[in-house]
Amino acid sequence: MKVREGFVEVEGHRLAYLAVNEHLARADEPAVVFIHGVLASVNCWRDCVPPSFRDGRAWYALSLPAHHPSTVPPDFHASQVDAPWFFRVMSGALQALVPDRPLIVVGHSTGGFCALNLAIHQAPNLIGIVSVAGFHVGKWGSVEGLLLWLAGLGRWAKYPFVANLLFARNSPFVQRQFASMLAHDRKAYLANPLSQQFLDNIGPNTRAQDPAALFELFNGISRLEIRHELGRISIPCHVLTGSHDPVVPASQSQVIADAVPGAKIVEFPGVGHMPFIEAADAFARSLETAIDDLSRDQGKRAPTP
Repeated sequence: MKVREGFVEVEGHRLAYLAVNEHLARADEPAVVFIHGVLASVNCWRDCVPPSFRDGRAWYALSLPAHHPSTVPPDFHASQVDAPWFFRVMSGALQALVPDRPLIVVGHSTGGFCALNLAIHQAPNLIGIVSVAGFHVGKWGSVEGLLLWLAGLGRWAKYPFVANLLFARNSPFVQRQFASMLAHDRKAYLANPLSQQFLDNIGPNTRAQDPAALFELFNGISRLEIRHELGRISIPCHVLTGSHDPVVPASQSQVIADAVPGAKIVEFPGVGHMPFIEAADAFARSLETAIDDLSRDQGKRAPTP
């Protein structure tokens, strides 16, 4: 796996990216871009893409705003964070990263929201999306939901929000327990070597996160709601979800699948918020099938200029 690291800049945000296996890029294949969820980083995908991608296909990973090594502008504020802002920043980053190729975006959690939002607003060259535990409304459960709720309380809650993140980021044990709370079967998750590899890959980034910037992002996310716009999506959409997701309930994914015309949904039984770890083989097969389907659809539609 050959990895090139870099940054793109949009509206004062400097977003990190990985360009992987560029030497394997083919003109007849769309570019596949992975977007992570909150509190992870662009490096989370290094061992979580399907095995066929690691050494056999070109792909990209793009960071969410406010997630190290990405940086925010000095005036970044929660009032800026809404669906149009997410579209401008993420679409602008995609255009800078892969300006002239058809795109498939695979997003996990908030990355899944980003994929849906990009499709709603017709991002240039986007031909298909995959939402993995994505959401249509900023209302979550588990420990991430508590942080989201806390940030949504307003300015007075900034100190306890920041204090919680500072406490967690300085303790590998706390981080590991925190991550396991996103899974359905915590014991099995902790016993899976991939769960530790995931944390090892993002560890340097999570320890360097800017909690104040994350507070602004979380505060804005708590007000997001795009359900009424999902019907505007006119490109193929695949939805992957765990049946027992404690963060973004499977019911959110079902709402998305019902609202997006022609969407296809796969539910992984007995799986939580991290299907690429909890059910790695089944997830890889489903994602490969989805990307193959979306790639075949490329010939049926012209990319948006």
